[in-house]
Amino acid sequence: MMTPCKYFSPVTDVTFRKVFGEHIDLATSLLDTFLPLPDGRRITNIHYVSPELMPETPARKNSIVDVCCEDSAGSTFLVEMQLNWDTDFMQRVFFNTSKAYVKQLDKGKPFHLLQPVYSLNFVQGDLHKGLIEWYHPYQLVHIYHTDRIFDGLKIVFAEMEKYKELAVKGDTKMDLWMRYFTEMEEKTREPAPELLADPDIAKAIGLLEVINYNDAEMELYERYWDAVSVEATWKGIGWRDGEKAGRDDEKRRLALNMLDKGITPALVAEITGISEREIGLL
Repeated sequence: MMTPCKYFSPVTDVTFRKVFGEHIDLATSLLDTFLPLPDGRRITNIHYVSPELMPETPARKNSIVDVCCEDSAGSTFLVEMQLNWDTDFMQRVFFNTSKAYVKQLDKGKPFHLLQPVYSLNFVQGDLHKGLIEWYHPYQLVHIYHTDRIFDGLKIVFAEMEKYKELAVKGDTKMDLWMRYFTEMEEKTREPAPELLADPDIAKAIGLLEVINYNDAEMELYERYWDAVSVEATWKGIGWRDGEKAGRDDEKRRLALNMLDKGITPALVAEITGISEREIGLL
């Protein structure tokens, strides 16, 4: 009898980038499944580009561009996994997407060379309260003539929690990818047969096996969950709304707690916004 495999969660920086940032075929499958492409068009060839689109924020923010790629037509695709969702997330996504659109054009070049930018975002949070749909595609359209569309920017949000709450799961490719993100976790020992029956999903599941990760990747995996936990605590104390003195005291207290847990000063500085020099004086 074979020993059941142990898996890592697919929603961390480490695993998400290992699956979709190192395997073009899986990134292509994911993009082709979730994006509202023009009729008759499919993504058949992409290559990775540098995701220099990280927002400058006082906390680490688990909302950085995890995968950035282009297809043979020059369109840009940004893929992001967001666990600690907040009300600023949609604005940050729009900022990153717009930034990618603008960065295509060198000074003096004609605007007609600009190609579409697509942003695909998986969200762990209630993005649209009151709506039962979990899939939310956005694009710029004429208010009165909705057939008139600006093709430059397209943004998609997929709500993982809302999908997980559905009583009935479908068997489309989109359903299978969403089940991959919501059903595969550390306590999973036997993935659902219908997931393993799809070649893309089966390959993505295999890349989650703990045995495939070296010591450095395992450490990054654990540090990721530490950062997610700290950020959730950070938001829970309402640091944005307090007085500056109170926020500074809370940051120092949080930094001390993180240091006590063995988190490195460099990562503490990145998460809290406190300089490494000040952390050394705590």
